Amino acid sequence: YDRDNTTLAGFPLCPACARDYATPSARRFHAQTLACPACGPRVWLADAAGAPSPAGDPIAAAAAALRDGAIVGVQGLGAFHLVCDATSAPAVAELRRRKRRDAQPLAVMVGDLKAAEALADLDPAAREALGSPARPIVLAPARAGAVVDGVRGPSRRAGVLLPYTPLHAALLAEAGRPLVFTSGNVSGGPAVIDHDGARAHLAGLVDTLLLHDRPIARRVEDSVVAAGARGLRVLRRSRGLAPLPVRLPRASPEPVLAVGGHQKNTACVVVGDLAYLTPHLGDLGLYEGELAWRREVEGFEALLGVRAEVLAHDLHPDYASTRYALARPARRRFGVQHHAAHALAAVAELHPREPVLAIVYDGTGWGPDGTTWGAELLVVDGARWQRVSAFRPLPLPGGERALREVWRAALGVLHDAFGSGEARALAARLAVFRGETPARLDGVLRALDAGVGSTRARGLGRWFDALGALVLGLARADFDGHIPLALEERADPGDAPAYPIDPPARLALEGRLSAASEIDPRPTVRAVVHDLLAGVTPERISARVHATVVEATCAVAARALAETGLRRVVLSGGALQNRRLEQGLVARLGDETVLSPRDVPVNDGGLALGQAWAAVLALTERARGSLPRDGEPA
Repeated sequence: YDRDNTTLAGFPLCPACARDYATPSARRFHAQTLACPACGPRVWLADAAGAPSPAGDPIAAAAAALRDGAIVGVQGLGAFHLVCDATSAPAVAELRRRKRRDAQPLAVMVGDLKAAEALADLDPAAREALGSPARPIVLAPARAGAVVDGVRGPSRRAGVLLPYTPLHAALLAEAGRPLVFTSGNVSGGPAVIDHDGARAHLAGLVDTLLLHDRPIARRVEDSVVAAGARGLRVLRRSRGLAPLPVRLPRASPEPVLAVGGHQKNTACVVVGDLAYLTPHLGDLGLYEGELAWRREVEGFEALLGVRAEVLAHDLHPDYASTRYALARPARRRFGVQHHAAHALAAVAELHPREPVLAIVYDGTGWGPDGTTWGAELLVVDGARWQRVSAFRPLPLPGGERALREVWRAALGVLHDAFGSGEARALAARLAVFRGETPARLDGVLRALDAGVGSTRARGLGRWFDALGALVLGLARADFDGHIPLALEERADPGDAPAYPIDPPARLALEGRLSAASEIDPRPTVRAVVHDLLAGVTPERISARVHATVVEATCAVAARALAETGLRRVVLSGGALQNRRLEQGLVARLGDETVLSPRDVPVNDGGLALGQAWAAVLALTERARGSLPRDGEPA
């Protein structure tokens, strides 16, 4: 961290600072971030195109613009933010319109812990996290009134953070109110980190820019933490938390690069027994995001002084990260099934000293059996894994369109549970389908009858999309996880009886999974529809849906533990960010039995760690070059 190796290298010390820096008796002796107004970074205000604007005090001028309803692009420590007044409904609505972020919750920065308490109900762990050096965004139950409702979108939780740079603190003090801080990008693209990028990509989003001349060396967005069944857990591992290493259960004989997934991406570099996860790199769906990702990954390797010749990647052939791993020169490559990687990420963090049963509940991941996976129970023993049970796949008419147009998933489960004719009659009575014409519904049902135009998806996230759409009458998802989040937060807080659900006839302890080893939620779908038509409240139905998943999972898990002799269960996958599910599984299976990751996200932000650990196991156990599928040996 010598000054010459940081972004302060371009700021020569003035005589007064140089004297203090070189004087052992001075309080500022050898302080690497030493600077003053004469020789340190400079702050100025600019218009949306980046041209400097006259302002006596640029921070005061930016704060005045915010109070007047403007959207300000603020250059931060690791990226730009889009900032507006969190107490102004028109300002928040305009920010959403420009950023094309219709409903996804927005984070709010406040000046101190007292102001944070006004926004959210904070427990001691949340208060400690807010004030920690990492300064993450903390998700906690929202309090009414401190900011406008449009900030939270459909969520009942607030995302709160405190200032982590002097510029932020000064801006908040001048503004005198909570401020929305969200990534400086159009939704889906990488956050802007330099002035050229701000001019090119933020001109249509902001009214003014608050700039400084200390360059941003690497894109680092804000970390996010939230309450889980056992205290705070990391949902997005970035500024303040990455690249702190995760110590692996054993060392790798050579450096490994694992490239992660397609969404919520992080990459991971292993050196010895230390796994270094990059900060959150985001989604790779846009070309500019993919280019930025490549630069960040290769820059991260350079930071660690390695160029890995062993690469690990997802099996999905269309992921940008997979294409990169297959195109880059390498001595060895390891393809790792998505949900095996989720399970192995938990093992890499938690270090169980024995084989485990992994409950991996997720949204979507490539499966080798012609379905997308995402609701799997896996026996994991080192580099070997066996899928012993999974949810029955549901039909998703329109394929990926059903991830946003969730009425399609809802129609798919009706067709699966009732058949085409009854599904059509039910659709006419259910609120989720009221925006669709009869002709369109009939066309989708005919396609389902013919078995064309659909994918088959097992993911618990997809089941929750379908059931949540039915229960809540929501036809479209505005962001990833929207419908499962709404279903979770709508549930009655008390206990509720489970709905009927068909357990597997037997577990697939050897060989590939068959229909006899599946958990079949079709009885649950029929019972949910019956309750909806009988006028049972969404809150009650949602609570029963969650209880059904917990009860069915625990019954299969207990059976698997008994038949295999295993003693420990690990939880992973993005759907297990659902606090109600996690709490139910821990309560039913036992606190001494269940291991839950805390420091590495259970969502795709932790995927690269599992891929990396798979590669280390393969190298050290002399595997053939890929992890096994459904019980094949490494």
